[in-house]
Amino acid sequence: MILLKPMKQNLIVFYIVAGILLFAGMVYYISKPDYEYSDEIKVVKTWELPFVLREVSGISHVDDSRIACVQDEDGIIFIYDLNQEKIVKEIEFGPRGDYESIRVLDSVAYVMESNGKVFKIIDFESEERKIESYKTEFSSFNDMESLDYHEKLQKFLTIPKENNLLDNREDFIIYKLNPKNFRIENELFSSMSYTDSIFEVKKTGFVKSDFLASELTIHPETNEIFILDSRIPKLLILNPDGSPKILHKLNPKYFQQPEGLSFDSEGRMYISNEESDFLKQNIQLVEWK
Repeated sequence: MILLKPMKQNLIVFYIVAGILLFAGMVYYISKPDYEYSDEIKVVKTWELPFVLREVSGISHVDDSRIACVQDEDGIIFIYDLNQEKIVKEIEFGPRGDYESIRVLDSVAYVMESNGKVFKIIDFESEERKIESYKTEFSSFNDMESLDYHEKLQKFLTIPKENNLLDNREDFIIYKLNPKNFRIENELFSSMSYTDSIFEVKKTGFVKSDFLASELTIHPETNEIFILDSRIPKLLILNPDGSPKILHKLNPKYFQQPEGLSFDSEGRMYISNEESDFLKQNIQLVEWK
């Protein structure tokens, strides 16, 4: 009987390990997207970001070699130099918070918090910078992660990630903000239902076919609207009038958590990803068809 005891212990260990592997396999099967990834989105080059930007949540070009970055916790703009492959400047503008989007327009940087607050940093690279803040009608309930300026409309555009401001919170709505006070304009830029065919993505498990916007960026030449979803990585492209054009399903092997998107002066697209269990935080130069 004494000789059998180790065998029983080994069996117990075997069943425990087998159970864990079975559970992990079930979780993977349920969470694994059941669709083919787009072959029209290709990563050309990747810059691995330093640890301080492991939760990089927004990017915007200062010029073609420098990108302004924000991360989830600190009120700091990090200037990352693509040529030197390092942070070359840190610019403090606010207290600790949940900063999700940044947009640089000439010498002014605009940063949005998830609670809807917008910081306007005038002459942001200067030691004499001036900082203004504006409270929009949005709150943390809406989870705001996107902001860009539409030159033709002369309005800012933004999308609630979680809930819009209507009674029917299921609609996908792009709001227009007045650039002077960041109040919501009465006329919506775009409104779609999640039942629209553009959002149809067949998935296993119990994940809804919706779209949780983690960034919105307007192409500088075409005025098309590029919108990221970081939860199940996707890139939605809208026509200049806000109507749907195409939805790309991004391969999570390369786009683990896409949170930021920016274009350089030549219209080349850059996407930033937060750190994941398997991939480091990064900025990617991306080609698309």
